Amino acid sequence: MHTAVERELAIPAERLWATLADFGNMDWAPGIARMEVSGSGPGMVRRIFMPDMPPIDEVLEAIDPAAMRYSYTIPAGIPLPITDYRAEVQLTALPGQRTRIRWSCSGTPVGASDAEVAAIMQGAYAQMIGWLEKALG
Repeated sequence: MHTAVERELAIPAERLWATLADFGNMDWAPGIARMEVSGSGPGMVRRIFMPDMPPIDEVLEAIDPAAMRYSYTIPAGIPLPITDYRAEVQLTALPGQRTRIRWSCSGTPVGASDAEVAAIMQGAYAQMIGWLEKALG
């Protein structure tokens, strides 16, 4: 399964990248009870604690500041019907202080169809992009 959400935001790419590239900080995402971060750069882990859920471990796999792109995996605690999850966030600077954000993922559905898991992930990414827009816009 592979899916993506792409949107254009009225936020300068450098400002959006500064927020997203700080992988250990998700202050822009409401609902997180707390986070623990270990390491830095590729291989760092952000452990996200949400109310009434086991912690979610996200591992930064690669980051390319010049391309404004990073990828991460969730090897533990993913609360979704998917395994082998790998996501990528890519920003593209546009004229007029605008940015195109593309949030994509691939993985293997478990107990659900490719289409069902794709719809879940598209909803999650749309929500996160909305949170970023609200926090920075």
